[in-house]
Amino acid sequence: YRSKVLPDLVKQHENDPERLAAVIVQGLRDGFAADLLAAANRLTVVDKGNLERALGILAMVQRDAGELDMAESTLNELLQKRPGSPVAYVGLGMLQERRGDLDGCERLLWQALEADCNHPDAVHGYLQIRRRRVGESGYRSEIEKVMALPGSWRARLWLARLLLEQGDEPGAAEVYREALAGDEVSGDVLLMAAVDLLQHDKQELLAELVRPRFEPGRHHPHVGLALLQHFRARGDHANGEALLHQMFVYYGHVIPGELQPFTAEFDRMRLAELPPLPALPKNPRVHIVRLDRPLWYAGLDDPQWLLPPKPQGHKHVIVFAPSMDGQTKLEPQLEEEVGRAMRGLPLWLTEQVWLTTQNRATAALSLAENGTWAVLGQPWPEAELARQVAENERADTLLVTGTFRVDGDRRRVDLYVYDCGRGERVASVFAEGAHQEHGELLLKLMADLWPAIGGAAGHKPPLGDAPFWHRYADGLAQYAAVVASTVGQMPKERLFGVRYITGWLQALALADTRWQPGLFLLGSAMCTLHDLGSKVPAEHARLWSEVFRQSPANAPLARLAARILPACGLLPQWQGRQQEIVAAAQGEPNVRAWLQRNGGA
Repeated sequence: YRSKVLPDLVKQHENDPERLAAVIVQGLRDGFAADLLAAANRLTVVDKGNLERALGILAMVQRDAGELDMAESTLNELLQKRPGSPVAYVGLGMLQERRGDLDGCERLLWQALEADCNHPDAVHGYLQIRRRRVGESGYRSEIEKVMALPGSWRARLWLARLLLEQGDEPGAAEVYREALAGDEVSGDVLLMAAVDLLQHDKQELLAELVRPRFEPGRHHPHVGLALLQHFRARGDHANGEALLHQMFVYYGHVIPGELQPFTAEFDRMRLAELPPLPALPKNPRVHIVRLDRPLWYAGLDDPQWLLPPKPQGHKHVIVFAPSMDGQTKLEPQLEEEVGRAMRGLPLWLTEQVWLTTQNRATAALSLAENGTWAVLGQPWPEAELARQVAENERADTLLVTGTFRVDGDRRRVDLYVYDCGRGERVASVFAEGAHQEHGELLLKLMADLWPAIGGAAGHKPPLGDAPFWHRYADGLAQYAAVVASTVGQMPKERLFGVRYITGWLQALALADTRWQPGLFLLGSAMCTLHDLGSKVPAEHARLWSEVFRQSPANAPLARLAARILPACGLLPQWQGRQQEIVAAAQGEPNVRAWLQRNGGA
């Protein structure tokens, strides 16, 4: 996060003072002050309309980075430019506390309160200092002293907090009801009430006072987080999921890490209410799910123009998921990792065959009769598989089968190429290494396998390194469950973790935007999930709006937007460029026909 995510966030928002300030403040909470000095200085350049915020944040970054003299200089500059600034007094007070001068700290914080008796940091800082000095017996009097300042209202919330600590729920409730009365409720009041009521497990008061007043997009996201924890505590996954969707729409780009765990929580609650899956018989039937295009083709309504044309007489390569060689009982976490690797391999090879050879390909995945992924204990007999191929197609069909062995942290993959026309195995390749080297295994298998299936010897994708392709193949493996659900191969009501899947795919797509199939894959997920009735695509609208804005009219992503944008709730944005994009496809009848089917003029 420190070396990649945070710098990218700063760069992305370096000209947006609101977002840049939010990124810096969150980074400070996460303990990255020393990494934010340049960003905080940048904020003082772009945040011309809010000098107090810009210099106040710069001083906080300097202080937390240990540059106390620099922070003091910044705050004195603020006082010169904004005499009486409560932000400056609070900052200077916190510096005195850091230096051990509590008297100086208290004096400066009171000056801040005299300038603004409801300044949140001034109220918080002053009352914390006084509580330490007078103890619990005199603390309420200190709160009442601040409450006595003309126009004071925030200190009453600290009284409510004290009453909760003392077990006086009726007294605290009375304070909160008064503070939250009326049509216009301060977001600060709602935030403090939500956090305090959650901390003291006052679920009924949360439901009464906070839940009906919270407006996603208007109020602080931590109010929503408190309500999500409220729904989790009550086991109310339906209302929890509804709120979680709104939280992702409005705050998903700001606090995704804090929201994601609720996806798993509410999914588990929902799945627990479903009847159990039927038990598998001792020898369950296994059938094959065939995916005869790259996985990102799903949901995009057959855009043939995205795939390179294949010459007359080309081969059909069918890539089967490998079987497990040896150990079959794995720990749950290892079983999940190995299952992804075994599904991702045929899906990745299939995509690469389509894109980089003269042949076409199909991925063949094993599915148990109860609609769950199956791992075979031994490979399908090649001759038997060949007999399943239509007789008139065998001469042009190649089968790729194989085995996957796990030995502690070591992995070994063996692949075999069987020529159905000749009725014999024509090639075998293998790769082995540690789990974290799986991407290198994929690249070695490709380089060695390609001459046998119509590609160039030693072939390597033009973009991406081994870790990228490891993550990419894992992303394909996860998304395969969504695709299988859309075609009825898996029960869609048991689909779970779709936000993890789309989050994974979005990270892949943005890791190297030169690899456009990564964005095709994410766009496909928007369409298939929309077809399944999911609201998740709307949570990615911000990203797709920007991708569409930057895409030239003749670019594949601009054309695919005919399906992707409506899935994300952005139909008007598509309609705004519809004629331009259709006109740019003049002379491309396949594209124009596809656009016509998908809302083109």
